Amino acid sequence: MAQPTGSDIHVDEALSNIAIAYKNKDYIAEALFPLVPVEKQSDKYYIWTKAFWFRNQVEKRTPGDTYPEAGLELSTDEYFCDIFHLAFPIPFEDRRNQDPAVQLEETAAEFLADQFLLSREIGLAAAAFATSKWGTDRTLSGTDQWSDYDNSTPLADISLAKETIRKATGQMPNVLVLGEEVKNVLKMHPNLVDLFKYTNASILTNEQIRQAMEMETLLVGSAIQNTAKEGATFAGAYIWGKNALLLHVRPGGMRIPTAGLTMVWQNIDGNGQGLTVPITSVREDGRDRDVIRGKHAYDHKIVATDLGYFIETAVA
Repeated sequence: MAQPTGSDIHVDEALSNIAIAYKNKDYIAEALFPLVPVEKQSDKYYIWTKAFWFRNQVEKRTPGDTYPEAGLELSTDEYFCDIFHLAFPIPFEDRRNQDPAVQLEETAAEFLADQFLLSREIGLAAAAFATSKWGTDRTLSGTDQWSDYDNSTPLADISLAKETIRKATGQMPNVLVLGEEVKNVLKMHPNLVDLFKYTNASILTNEQIRQAMEMETLLVGSAIQNTAKEGATFAGAYIWGKNALLLHVRPGGMRIPTAGLTMVWQNIDGNGQGLTVPITSVREDGRDRDVIRGKHAYDHKIVATDLGYFIETAVA
């Protein structure tokens, strides 16, 4: 496991107000699956069966009739919040010898916080941005892929996905998730650009793509990860891939349908810190060091598969 050494944290004549760090600018996991604090690591939640809400059971009344009676079916599902943790040790000698720009403690805390965001992003992409997760999967290939500007029909494909979810649930999908590479293709697709021809736009913004697709929210998965092992050459790859996903998303609440939620065990350390990732410092006198550490427990839970429509390999 690599850690900064004495020669890494002290540089002759280093500028005291400059230090370079790389990290992702935008994560979308929290917007895709809203965070819900839970009291226990695992538990059950209730589900009202969809079919009963959409079946008309009201009858025409004649004088003296008794009231017909209707019912609802109730079931349960469960979640389990896996625990994730990471630490960053800081030897006493390194802290005393560091240059001002290094800021070991601050950098360690920031690094750990970003690591948990990265981990949650990767986890949600694996849990939700793949086939066999949602009510409908569609794989595009050849001339159907949106990268074929002459033959593909992204607007019609999105319209079909909307209708599929609406007919199955009564809900209109309101969130469209695109991998960065898909967005980069759509921003120049003739079908979409034509809608803005009177604005002289030849390359569409994210907002214009959202408008063209008639979606409430557009989320672009632009975060990357290094897929190479430590010591190997950096290998950057998009986390979200060349896919698209339509969902109906609403913050959790009673009888409010939503595609997925991230259950967060808020009392993991007994202090009820809620949805944040607690970053703490623990002194290890026996080893002459402090350890900056973080711990988080959550479950990316798909709670309504029929509220999602996944489009695989949307672009070549």
